[in-house]
Amino acid sequence: MKDKSEMDELYIYYLRIKRILPSGLPFRRSRHLRYFFILLICLFIYLIYPTPQIVSDLTVEQRIIHFDLKGAPPKFEYFRELFPFIKALGFNAILMEYEDMFPYTGELEIFRAPNAYSPKILGDILKLAAENGLEVIPLIQTFGHLQFVLKHSKYQHLREIPDKTDTICPSEPKSIELIQEMLRQIHTAHPTSKSIHIGCDEAWSIAKDERCQNKLHTIFGGASLERLKLSHILTIAKFAKDILGYKSILAWDDLLRRIPTNLLTEFHLGEYIIPVIWNYDVDVRSSNKFPSGMFPRYTKIFPKIIFGSVFKGAENGNTTFVKIDRYLSNLKSFFNLYEEKKDQLEGRIAGIAVTGWQRFWHGIELCEILPAGIPSLVNEAIYINNPDLRKEGISKKVFEFLKCKIRDSKPLKFNDKSYIPRTEEIYANCDFPGVDIYALVCFR
Repeated sequence: MKDKSEMDELYIYYLRIKRILPSGLPFRRSRHLRYFFILLICLFIYLIYPTPQIVSDLTVEQRIIHFDLKGAPPKFEYFRELFPFIKALGFNAILMEYEDMFPYTGELEIFRAPNAYSPKILGDILKLAAENGLEVIPLIQTFGHLQFVLKHSKYQHLREIPDKTDTICPSEPKSIELIQEMLRQIHTAHPTSKSIHIGCDEAWSIAKDERCQNKLHTIFGGASLERLKLSHILTIAKFAKDILGYKSILAWDDLLRRIPTNLLTEFHLGEYIIPVIWNYDVDVRSSNKFPSGMFPRYTKIFPKIIFGSVFKGAENGNTTFVKIDRYLSNLKSFFNLYEEKKDQLEGRIAGIAVTGWQRFWHGIELCEILPAGIPSLVNEAIYINNPDLRKEGISKKVFEFLKCKIRDSKPLKFNDKSYIPRTEEIYANCDFPGVDIYALVCFR
C-alpha cells in the first residue's frame, strides 16, 4: 500500500499525462473511460519508473530535540548513553522541559516532585550536554499548562478559573512575581544557556477572571482579549531578555495564529520572541490549525521562526506504542510546507524542533516514554539530514546507524495462519539506548 506522499506522486503523473493525451482518441466522448485509460498508463509508469517527489533544500542551523521530563525523568546514566547518540544524529540543542522535575528552592520548593533532579544531578546533566556540544534550552511554562504550580492551595488564588489549574491569571501582579522567580531560578541553574523557551501554549482559560475583565475594560478600553494575551507574553519575554539577558526567547505560536499584524506590531513581538510553529497532524498542509493568512502575517513580524514537529507522544494520552511512519509523515510535511511557501519562508527558518511528549498534561498517565520513541527519532534525524531520501533509503540508513541484526519482517505462522510483524518490531533487534525497554513495549 502506497503512503500518502506516494499517492500524491501518482496524481502528479495523472495530471501530466492528461495534458499530453491526444484528444482525438476514439473514446473521447466517454470521460470516465478516457480517465480510466489515463490512470492505467499512470499506474504502469509509476510501477516501472522511479516516481518524482518533492525535494526540499531546507537546511537549518538549530536541530533541537525536546525532552519532556514530567512523570519519568531519565536518570543521569541514561543521558550518558543518550547524549553522544543524539549528537551523532546531528542534533545540537536540547529543549529541556522540566515542569516539576526542576530543583526549585525556597518558597517554590513545593513544586518539586519526589523524584525531581537534585541540584548536583542537574549540574552533571548540563555538564554532560556541554561536553557533547549540546546547548540546553530550558523550557518553563508561563501561561498555560501550569497545573504543577496551581494545584497547590498556596497558589490557587492565581488561577484564572478557581476550579481549573491549567491557566494562570495574567492580570494578577503576584502571577508575574511568581513567574519571574521561577525564571530566575532556571537562569541561575543554566548560566551558559543563551536561549529559553517560555511556553505560552494552550492557555485555555483567558479573560474569565474578574481581574482580567477589569483590566480589559480599564487599561485596554474594552478591547479584545488578544491584547491581554500579548501583554502577558511580552511582559515575560521582556523580563527574560532585558533583565536575565537571554539572547533568544522561544514561545509556542498557537496563541498568536489569528492575531492581526497591527496588534503583533503594537506589542513588538517580533523584537522579543521566536515563535515555534507546532502542529502534530499527519500532514500540516491540510490541517485547519494554520489559519488563512498566518504565514504572511508572521513573515511581516518575525525575522526568524522554528518549525515544531514531533517524534513521539502526540497520538493519544494513553498510547504506549510509537507509530514511526505517522510521525515521520508529520516531519516530511513541514519540509513540503516550506517548499510550498518558500517565497514567504526562505531565510526565516532558524531551526527544527522535534518534540517528544511524555504526558499530555500534568495530571494524566504517561504516554510513549522516551526509549519507545528512539527509533522514531532516528528516522526523523536521518530524514532531516537527507530530505531527498525515499522511505527505503531512510530505512537503510536507520538500520545501519542502529546496527540492526534483522532488517526485514518475515511472516510468522501459527495454527495455519500467517502474521506479518509490524515494521517497528525490527528495531527490537537493534542497538540503541533503552532498546530493552523498547522491546518490552513493542511485544507487550
